Amino acid sequence: MTASPKLFEEYYQKITESLKLYDSRSTLLSVIRFILFLSGIFCFIWATIRKMPVFYLIFAVLFILFVIICIIHGKITSKLKYYEALLNVNSRYIARIKGDFDELFKTVCDGLKRRDEIEDAQRYASGIGFYTDDHDYCMDLDLFGKKSLFSRLNVAETSFGRRAFANELLGSGDKIRSASDIVKRQKAVKELVSRPEFLEQYQATAMLGNMKKDPKALIDFASEKKPAKPSLVTVAAVQICLWLIPLAALVVFPDNVRVFVLGVLAFNLLVWAFGVKANAYYFKAADGMPSQVSTIYKLYSLLESSGLKDEYLCSLISGKKGKTVTGSLSSLSVILFFAGLRSQPIFAFLINAVFPLDNLVCFFMGKWAVKYGDSLYQSVANLAEIESLMCASQISFVSSVSSFPEIEESDSADDNAYFEGKDICHPLLSPDSAVSNSVTIRSDIALITGSNMSGKTTLIRTVGVCSILAYMGSEVPCSSLRLGRMRIMSSMRITDNLGEDMSTFKAELVRISEIIKCSKDGASALLFLIDEIFRGTNSDDRTEGALIVLKNLSAKRICGLMTTHDYAMIDHTVNSFKNICYYHFSETYTDTGITFDYKLSSGISRESNARYLMKLVGIE
Repeated sequence: MTASPKLFEEYYQKITESLKLYDSRSTLLSVIRFILFLSGIFCFIWATIRKMPVFYLIFAVLFILFVIICIIHGKITSKLKYYEALLNVNSRYIARIKGDFDELFKTVCDGLKRRDEIEDAQRYASGIGFYTDDHDYCMDLDLFGKKSLFSRLNVAETSFGRRAFANELLGSGDKIRSASDIVKRQKAVKELVSRPEFLEQYQATAMLGNMKKDPKALIDFASEKKPAKPSLVTVAAVQICLWLIPLAALVVFPDNVRVFVLGVLAFNLLVWAFGVKANAYYFKAADGMPSQVSTIYKLYSLLESSGLKDEYLCSLISGKKGKTVTGSLSSLSVILFFAGLRSQPIFAFLINAVFPLDNLVCFFMGKWAVKYGDSLYQSVANLAEIESLMCASQISFVSSVSSFPEIEESDSADDNAYFEGKDICHPLLSPDSAVSNSVTIRSDIALITGSNMSGKTTLIRTVGVCSILAYMGSEVPCSSLRLGRMRIMSSMRITDNLGEDMSTFKAELVRISEIIKCSKDGASALLFLIDEIFRGTNSDDRTEGALIVLKNLSAKRICGLMTTHDYAMIDHTVNSFKNICYYHFSETYTDTGITFDYKLSSGISRESNARYLMKLVGIE
């Protein structure tokens, strides 16, 4: 795939046509419903006033037609909402491909009016809730935020899907995924890339379910497999059978029927009141879950009928022992539907006065947990994994050139410290203007020099982001990439912290000390990214400190990139280190300004444009 919105613009036209069709049908059915309703009312009143039974018959026919039309209209309305969601998803794809983050966030908030809803939607879309500053590289690589890797690639609409994708971006520290597992994910992503219409259908279905609440309480309940007391169903049966007394009283004591009805209602309410505390365990797990489980059921139904053939995807979709996941979810969905009926306190009071809803719901929830409880956690986890793979597939749509990286399997950390990228690009840059570069480091350190704004920092971020994408099984914006399985650590965006008495320089020392500490354990290969080392101290200390760091990071199992303006340090490394290679960026000057080509070249640059840039902004 290439970064072209043409395919999705064609989808947009198809969806719009379907939307217009269902909208016109919905309008027509609304008119028919209204006519049937008025006609039925007229016939009933006419039959009553004129005492003409034939109009009661007409009323009955019209009522039946009205119910049928209502059912049909409900289905059409559902289709209409689906195509509206599908159109929104399609618009997001187009904005994502164009790199238009403003439009992307506009579509995310489409139809929302309340400020809190808009803020929540923006937070979900940006993934900012997953941001952490206590991480190997999260602060430095634009993982979360409005213009971030998460916001551009995320197509997960469920809370657990977004979390799974965020975890992929954050990696797993020293628990590095094997090359065989990465290849397995690559094959799954490749098939998903070939099914863009299915990806849109899945996301639209999930969007309609409003899957923002985490189902942890329900999963914990299911995992405990706690059955309800058998007495619940016994008491419920007694409550139902008690209604036979008022029915019998119609024949035996017709004048006292009301007394018997009130007695049954009072008994039911008494049973309900005593059971509220005991049943809270079950309803706490069910709170907010009817729509969630119903949507999970629909998503698995969609997956099971999708025709996906990749072995890994099929293993995630299928249930245990050949049974479909939808089989267990369908019964839970029905139970939770009835649990949702009593979500309003007044309605719960009224319905339990007539029918033992709470007791029966709790009994069947417990019964379901005993039979299927073990499967719910895995079903949700598998769905989260599928959604994270869908997010990983987005690189194929937003990049002008992309390819799957090659990762060799090796148990030796010394053999894994390499990155050989050809024509790599940063995925957050527009495909129309992004400049690609080629970088090769193998058990060595690349020192990158160049003027301000020439592209040094962007390059090392590109290396880091491409590595993250490679390890999650995604395609990477490049012509080709070979790399080993490495832990990624960075020191780029350094900020002070007055609350913890942390100066900028001390904060940088802490970050770099963590990198060095990791380099000493030898458990895994290391890729480090350091931008303008020790910028917060004087030149002599900066040079001496940088040389100490380079000495500590000179090992076969380590490779990395470091940008610097410290040419004294550069001069010391030329003859003192055998594991350092040199790259640089350059620019051209004209009477009207500076032109950067953002192309990486071998060698050292000693250019400086600080005074020129100061002059451009009026500082002379």
